[in-house]
Amino acid sequence: MTTPETAGRPEAEDKRAHFPRLRTGRRWLNLIWTIPAVAILLLVVVGIGVGLRQIPGVEDFIARYPGTGERAEPQGFPWWLRWQHFLNIVFLLPIMRSGLQILAGRPRLFWRLGQRPGSEWLRMNAPVEPGTRVSPRHDAVALPTQLGLPGTRRSTASARWWHLTITMLWLLNGVVFYIVLFATGQWVRVVPTSLDVFPNALSAVLQYASLDFPDQRSWVAYNGIQLLTYFVTVFIAAPLAVITGMLQSPRISRAVGAAQSRLFNAEAARSVHAIVLGWFIVFTIVHVALVLSTGAAENLNHITIGQSGTGPAGLVLFGVGVVVLAVLWVIASPVTNRWPDRVQAVAVRMLGPLSRWF
Repeated sequence: MTTPETAGRPEAEDKRAHFPRLRTGRRWLNLIWTIPAVAILLLVVVGIGVGLRQIPGVEDFIARYPGTGERAEPQGFPWWLRWQHFLNIVFLLPIMRSGLQILAGRPRLFWRLGQRPGSEWLRMNAPVEPGTRVSPRHDAVALPTQLGLPGTRRSTASARWWHLTITMLWLLNGVVFYIVLFATGQWVRVVPTSLDVFPNALSAVLQYASLDFPDQRSWVAYNGIQLLTYFVTVFIAAPLAVITGMLQSPRISRAVGAAQSRLFNAEAARSVHAIVLGWFIVFTIVHVALVLSTGAAENLNHITIGQSGTGPAGLVLFGVGVVVLAVLWVIASPVTNRWPDRVQAVAVRMLGPLSRWF
């Protein structure tokens, strides 16, 4: 294991990444402790939620704001939305994996230009004394093979290629999504149209917290907290990921006057980009957990076959999709590491015209 005394020196090629550490004043917080902390917090929230539900005023509030506002149209999940939902996760998984690999290649995050190791706010490596000169080559860490993409230490160039290549497909899918979303009126599903969304969101949170889940009416409309979360993901987090990714390019950063900015420099953009990555990871985990725990059969029928009901078809298609994603996940790293030139050659042929657009 790396120690402060050996940080920055040539080490074994399998130098492993530390679980992310967050600076809290002069100390570092190992974010692995957020896992049991979240579990304890959830138990506390449930206790508070159950207690609050015993108060008549709270029940009156929930009766007035049941969580989901009234809306008649549009209903259901059209075919294009279902396909884009699947393609989105197909593209996001390698984007997130390669993003983690890029972070492992330079495993410290800063807010200002010119800062040296020791002044970072988040790290995946051993601590060093402030101002210490650390070779980026020796500072790089290795992720578990099936977590990063391509999964080997000092493979940032290959990871960037994966990141940018798949991001083109994700962006194309996103542009089509935005166009069709507003052209078909489906935008009202993910854009708040009334201030009632906020009391309905609070009501939904109270119901989730008390384990008396709100009525699942996603075929017609999402509840308040779902609506706000999807809005943030689609219209804030996704564009922010694109903007902060572009600002890390020296050419683009200079062109928009952000190269020396204190607020929008490349280091700040990289930090925000990593935070957005964290948002997508947490969102994906919570989203899948709620889909499976709030009526899996009906929810899966909605987003796979576009029908309401509790038949097994949605579950079967979901299982097929999971198998496809698992196979892609498992083979991505070994295929890339064994035949990197062939993988890139095939992708260049397939995506060459698309790359010129971007």
